[in-house]
Amino acid sequence: MRYVTKPIEFAIKAPWKMLAVVPGVGSFMSAGGDESANPRDLSSSAGYLTRPPLIEEIMIPSVSELVNAGVKFVPTTGDLSSVAFDAKAATFSLPVVTLDSNTEVVLRNLAAYEAASASGPLVLARYTELMNGIIDTDEDVALLRRRGVVLNRMKSDGEVAKLWNGMTRSVRLTKVASMDRAVEEANRYYNSRWRVKAKRFMRKYVFSSWQVLTFLAAVMMLLLTTLQAFCSVYTCSRGSAPSPSPRPGDRRHRRVGLAGS
Repeated sequence: MRYVTKPIEFAIKAPWKMLAVVPGVGSFMSAGGDESANPRDLSSSAGYLTRPPLIEEIMIPSVSELVNAGVKFVPTTGDLSSVAFDAKAATFSLPVVTLDSNTEVVLRNLAAYEAASASGPLVLARYTELMNGIIDTDEDVALLRRRGVVLNRMKSDGEVAKLWNGMTRSVRLTKVASMDRAVEEANRYYNSRWRVKAKRFMRKYVFSSWQVLTFLAAVMMLLLTTLQAFCSVYTCSRGSAPSPSPRPGDRRHRRVGLAGS
C-alpha cells in the first residue's frame, strides 16, 4: 500500500511545486495564504511612488517639434507659476527670461540655494528641467526668441541651448503640479496630432524596417522583368501617335500641280 500512495502523492504535489517555480505564479499562489505584508515592503513601494522623477521620465517634445505640431509659444509677464498649456488654443505659456553671460552662474547658485533651503517642491529646478526638455538645438532657441519668450544677450543661440542642456547636471529633480500638468497636456496634444502619428508610423513600419523596403524592391523588379519579357514576345506600342495619312483630295491637287509644272 505504501508503494502505491507515494506515486499518487508525488503526482498530486509535484505539478504545484513545479508551477510555483514559474515567475509570477508563486506570488499568485502565496497571495492568499500570506495576509501579513511586510511594513518595510509597503514603505519601499510607497517611496517608489513618491520619489522624485528621474531624467529618463521627463519626456516632452522640443520647441521645433511642438511648433510643427501647431503649438504656439506665448510669453507671459508672470513668475514660474504662469507656466501652462492650453490644449484648446494650442498655446504654451512661458515666462519671459533674459539670458546673458552671467545667467548660468546665477541659475546654478539659485538652484543650489533652493535645494538646500526649500522644504517643498523645487520650482526653479523643475523649470530648468522643463527648459532643458524643450530646448535641444539652437533652432529651438531661435523659435522662442522670435516669440519673445527668450531675450538672448549671449553671443549665439547655440550658447543658450548649451546652457539649458547643462543645467540638469547640477540640480535635484522634483515635482511641481502646475508644470507637470503642462508637460502632460503638451504630450497628450502632441501625440494626438495626425502628422505625428503618420511620422511615427512611417518611421516604425517603413524606414526602420529594411525587410519592407527589400520586399517592395523585389516586387518592382519582378514587375519590370515581367513587362520586359512580355514586350520581347509581343510588340509593345510606345504610345506614339500615327502620322496622318493624306486625304484623297490632297493627292489630286498634288498631281495636278505636278502636271502643270
